Amino acid sequence: MPRKRILLVRHGKTEWNGLSRFQGKSDIPLNDEGKCQAELLAARLEGWEPAAVFSSPLSRARETAEIIASRNPGVSPVLRENLAEMGFGTWEGRSLHEIESADPESFCRWKESPFECPPPGGETFESVKSRVRSALDEILSKDGDRTVAVSHGGILRMMLVLLLDLPPRQVWRMKISNCSATGIDVGKRGSSLAFLNDDLHTRMSGSDLKKLPFPV
Repeated sequence: MPRKRILLVRHGKTEWNGLSRFQGKSDIPLNDEGKCQAELLAARLEGWEPAAVFSSPLSRARETAEIIASRNPGVSPVLRENLAEMGFGTWEGRSLHEIESADPESFCRWKESPFECPPPGGETFESVKSRVRSALDEILSKDGDRTVAVSHGGILRMMLVLLLDLPPRQVWRMKISNCSATGIDVGKRGSSLAFLNDDLHTRMSGSDLKKLPFPV
């Protein structure tokens, strides 16, 4: 199996990100800052030439993917429901502070192990794992040695669990910022982490991005 580089991209910033509100399945669009972040990432990726751009259908991810694809002629986002964010049940739309104040016991359990202790009415670990595995199977089967997958914090962490065989609790200690890219190399010997949470483009001007290519 020839080596593949998968870029795992978290969507750009939304108003709810700025308010520390759980988004989950709620379809919150990018704000102006998020759109700017996506444009900067797209400029940095120009010339990287991914064979495909997969995306969650939720607007914050889809808009990010569309901006990335716009810099790569002939590539359009492939929307997949199994890349949508995990459901946070009754916590969606509420802030971390509100939830911690209202239900400290559940919040403490979730904070210790978010996958294994979902919020009330939230999506189970096995459900997230099953659909993300299905998404990865399709992404890995795609022809070409470079692919972009645009999704959400919870889903990207599950991808790291599956690709790198990591304990679920450990991946929540990894920061995955808005519009960051994480590089995974997949080859005949398995998967390896090339880089994590690279969001340098979000702090640079467009003219400087040609000096900051992603590793190949």
